[in-house]
Amino acid sequence: MTTTPSTTALANFIWGEERLKRRCDILAAISSNPVFTQSPNSHALSRKDLWTLRLKQGVELLELKFKLGWSNQQFVDATKIAGDILSLGVNFRIFIRNLEAQMSPEQKAYWIPRAERFEISGCYAQTELGHGSNVRGIETTATFDPKTDEIVVNSPTLSSHKYWIGSLGIVATHALVIARLIVQGKDLGNHVFLVQVRDLDTHELMPNVKIYEQGEKGMSTFASMDNGVMAFTDCRIPRTNMLAGMVSLDPDGTYHAAKNTKHAYTSMVIIRGLMSEELGIEVAKAVIIALKYAEFRRQFNPKDGLERRVVEYASVQNRLFPALARAVAMMLLGREMRARIDNIINESLEDLHLQTVGAKIWASEHGVRDVEIARLSCGGHGNMASTGLGSLYAQLSPSRTYEGETYVLSQQIGNAVVKHWKNTSEQSISALSYLARLRDARRMSQKSQVAGSDDWFSPPVQEDFLEHRAAVLARRHLGDAARGKDTSYDVFELTMAHADLTYWRGLQAQVKQSAQHDRETMEALANVFALNAMVEGLAAFAGEEYLSAEHVASLRLAYQHAISGFATHARALVEAFGFTEYELNSVFARSGQTPYEGLLDVAKQSELTDNVFVRPTLLRARSLWKKYGRAKI
Repeated sequence: MTTTPSTTALANFIWGEERLKRRCDILAAISSNPVFTQSPNSHALSRKDLWTLRLKQGVELLELKFKLGWSNQQFVDATKIAGDILSLGVNFRIFIRNLEAQMSPEQKAYWIPRAERFEISGCYAQTELGHGSNVRGIETTATFDPKTDEIVVNSPTLSSHKYWIGSLGIVATHALVIARLIVQGKDLGNHVFLVQVRDLDTHELMPNVKIYEQGEKGMSTFASMDNGVMAFTDCRIPRTNMLAGMVSLDPDGTYHAAKNTKHAYTSMVIIRGLMSEELGIEVAKAVIIALKYAEFRRQFNPKDGLERRVVEYASVQNRLFPALARAVAMMLLGREMRARIDNIINESLEDLHLQTVGAKIWASEHGVRDVEIARLSCGGHGNMASTGLGSLYAQLSPSRTYEGETYVLSQQIGNAVVKHWKNTSEQSISALSYLARLRDARRMSQKSQVAGSDDWFSPPVQEDFLEHRAAVLARRHLGDAARGKDTSYDVFELTMAHADLTYWRGLQAQVKQSAQHDRETMEALANVFALNAMVEGLAAFAGEEYLSAEHVASLRLAYQHAISGFATHARALVEAFGFTEYELNSVFARSGQTPYEGLLDVAKQSELTDNVFVRPTLLRARSLWKKYGRAKI
């Protein structure tokens, strides 16, 4: 592994020119900084000690931001590169982005500079104990008091406690609170309010606000994040603290609704839209760690006195190569969505909403499973914390539930399919293009025109397959919905097909932009991505005329050719990612040690090896039998 990032043309393509430059700058700044290079083994720390370490490193990054003039995005990137410094990142990753998207110009001028200077530190408080994905069910209220020109925030029930709020438990001084606006007894629905929750001089809680750090999460998930619980009792804030970029409230109680009726999507679009690229990077780390180990590890089938390298087995290639292809697709489409979010004012919010919903579900489902696949492909050794695979899994696992549990969130895709089918309006939503196919009886009844396995490598053939599959599942969903069936389970398959098509199109568009000398590598990766999605999606065609048994057989053969063909390109792609040893933090990816040497070093350093502290207890156990005459000996 390298100590500096790769800057080849392929690296520039995968990361994007701007992000790659940020990576290089960040790694140069922290590579000689003792706060990072001389930190203790993070895998062996308690949660409290790890959180404290990450906070110390986060403050160091904050100083580097001010000293070197880093942008907000540069700081967010640094919090990931330096080791999941999650808590301080929320202010710049989520809080400021929402201020930019939803505040009035006057509000922005006052609040954003304070947040950028970290004079205040913000979080985003939507989820409640009783309601997460069902945003309409949120119970927190914000009642306008015209006598004092204030808004009174209350948590009327136990289930209305804000919960899972990142950075709230310890760090945040302000929260963007999602609450129901009540004006003159009328419920106007959810709005966003800026609430100060801690004193800026003492960091004590503000009056009428209760906050608790949430506590331990399973599998040490988000160990470096201080998720918080919060409740309000007649907490008063100025009326002007209601975010007024899209809606506003006058001192006399006159309410000005948003011109864009889809404005409620904004916050969730921002957060979900950032997830694809971020998840892709973490998945790529896991797969590359596993590939490094698989290249080293030898098992069975000895040739010339050496056992066969594990990476040469089909059982490894068929799991890790598609996972790497999906990671690249997540990064490339995620970068495109990030650019659209940066220009969100000029975007079609519903179209972007449906793309980010599908992408969030797809990336979190595949991402978590692919990290687990990476761990399993390393055999028993993959279970060691020092490989870095366990912590990556723990970090990604909650993504299937935060910002919308995947099955619940899938219903938004199903609802959109029903709505636009009824209104014949799918042409306004690029992500729902397959509905146009569904309206064409001729296309829906046609058979695949594939004549042999080579035809499956044609992009038009791949797109035809993926679009037809989505149309078939949409037809099934529309029928189930019309019959009043509970579709909350089956709609997930439609959503994944919807997202397969979205990611395929995004990846194909990016491949066309790759440099000519890297085009073969990217096309090989794109074929692994496409053919894997097609093979895994065959169940949708049961009973359909579209595919024959011969088609299925030729598709499976093409997929195996794609896997074997990509084997010669995998190393170039791994090198292009250019993850440093610091970033991977794995004994499987060290330049000065083999994986075996690294694992043995971990064993030698275990604090339990020196067992002096437990010897009296063990020695006592050996003589317990003497105390009891009935003991069987």
